[in-house]
Amino acid sequence: MKFVKRISLFFIYPVTMFGLGFAANMAINEFFYPGPQIEKRVIKENTDLSAESSAMPVIETGYQAEPVISADTSYVVLSYDAISGIMEENEEIPPDKYIGLTRQGLEEELKEYGESPSLPDLEKGFSHIELLSFSPARVVVRKSYEREEEGFFLVNENHNVVVYDKSLTHVYMETGIPVEELPWTLQREILHMKYIETESELYNFLESYSS
Repeated sequence: MKFVKRISLFFIYPVTMFGLGFAANMAINEFFYPGPQIEKRVIKENTDLSAESSAMPVIETGYQAEPVISADTSYVVLSYDAISGIMEENEEIPPDKYIGLTRQGLEEELKEYGESPSLPDLEKGFSHIELLSFSPARVVVRKSYEREEEGFFLVNENHNVVVYDKSLTHVYMETGIPVEELPWTLQREILHMKYIETESELYNFLESYSS
């Protein structure tokens, strides 16, 4: 019996020590190398941060470009006759040099045009141009004209024929034609301020009675 007991103790003791050593080794590994548990915790924290980030409002900080004129912009020109008070509206294709301009750029271009308008506009009595509205879809400008209608008065001044404009405020021409040398009927008309409608009619009169 003593022999058997000694064998049992000899066997149990090493097994017990081995078990204690294995358990201690596992505890040490768990402490210094947490492994999958730490990884799971990190993954969970990252997931929580992603959820919080998606819930936060997005603030856009991108640059907002100024509106400009394009080839598709509707370019409307209002022609205003300051004498008659008539306004005409025409939709045109934007001039090539206006494409890509901002409101400020267009205002500068219109200012330059006002200082040096085209010949057709000058012949129509161009006064000034202004920008009324601006957007990428529609631009409206107004051209004003102040050309007076043709029309002249033949007036007797100091026994000579003097030509006045239609408003009778400005002398258009001093003809040097004596009223007394004209036919009696024409003299009476001039004494009552004879009206001539066109410039061509005026020059026909001058050619007929000038010496």
